[in-house]
Amino acid sequence: MEHRSYMSWGFSDTSRLYALLLGALILSFPLSATGQTPTTEMTVISTHPHDQSAFTQGLEMHEGKLYESTGLYGQSSLRQVDPESGEVLRITMLEDTYFGEGITVVNDSIYMLTWKHEIALIYDIETFDLVANISYSGEGWGLCFDGTHLVMSNGTSELTLRDPSDLSVISIIKVSEGGAEVDLLNELECVGEVIYANIWGSNLIIAIDKSSGNVVQTVDASSLSLGESEDPNSVLNGIAYLSESDAFLLTGKNWSSMHLVSFASEVQEDESESDSLIISILSAIWPIFLIAALIIFLSSMRLLSAFMGFLILLITKRQPEQPREISNIPSQEAEEQ
Repeated sequence: MEHRSYMSWGFSDTSRLYALLLGALILSFPLSATGQTPTTEMTVISTHPHDQSAFTQGLEMHEGKLYESTGLYGQSSLRQVDPESGEVLRITMLEDTYFGEGITVVNDSIYMLTWKHEIALIYDIETFDLVANISYSGEGWGLCFDGTHLVMSNGTSELTLRDPSDLSVISIIKVSEGGAEVDLLNELECVGEVIYANIWGSNLIIAIDKSSGNVVQTVDASSLSLGESEDPNSVLNGIAYLSESDAFLLTGKNWSSMHLVSFASEVQEDESESDSLIISILSAIWPIFLIAALIIFLSSMRLLSAFMGFLILLITKRQPEQPREISNIPSQEAEEQ
């Protein structure tokens, strides 16, 4: 029968053990992070009345005046609304064949999209007179103006930059978060290099980096819908930026209220992003430290086993001399000693 000593635990066996441990750790650890942006806290500054009959499609603040577009066939309209009282100050109705969608202001004109009619209606901002219409291809959902181009959504993950003069396509932005496309982009609001978008059918608002299309912030506005109609169509759908207070006026389809809110400050966002980055880094490198610790531990155990084996071998091989009895020593030999 073959007997293996402490020293016979070979390098190949240890290597196999290390490899098995490494493989198990790699398989149990996700190789890539989801990249989901953290949800930003929202602070309600004030709440104001809103016409509950308004099927809100777009909301726009311009030079202290609030404009709103509403939808549904036979009920679509363009309005000027008092932001404090919610009173409708001016209104013009669309033709019954049009389903009104998002709006934005370009110079002295209000651009208003239609859902499936592929026509943008252009109104004079002072008189609300319809002065022109421009054709485009596809559905019209949300609209905002970044100072140079119109940014338009169509319910997909794409935002189209268009020339205001003829709505020709300049470029297309693919919106994604963590590598996954974000669909159902609806009402839009342009603020500097960021595009805010309402996700249709939800109470979420995302902030999109215009240059990359990446989602850089997510805002959960679910608390604003409390007390509103439980109709599934009565969802968040109105974003107007107030530059003087760095806040947003939000409402929804057939909501009874508008809410002036602020999102987390840039400092808070930076801290959140920094904390998130640190957590991501630690999450990514902890298996490396664990593997290193295991290797060190197992190596030390192997060295300890080898040392113990050496001691045992040394002890078993050493045969100490047994002392002889004096009485057994011959007399002659004893005399010589």
